[in-house]
Amino acid sequence: MIAHKWFNLAAMKGSADAKQYRCEIAREMSASDIAEAQRQARSWLTLH
Repeated sequence: MIAHKWFNLAAMKGSADAKQYRCEIAREMSASDIAEAQRQARSWLTLH
């Protein structure tokens, strides 16, 4: 979940590699875990 969060943040900044890695990780995660990782990424953005 933590890796997905960081890849998500990097993907938002335009990293094509991060988009690919995030997709690969997401295949092994449940929908609720992906949703939580996305919430954590949004939370990080609001704090930084």
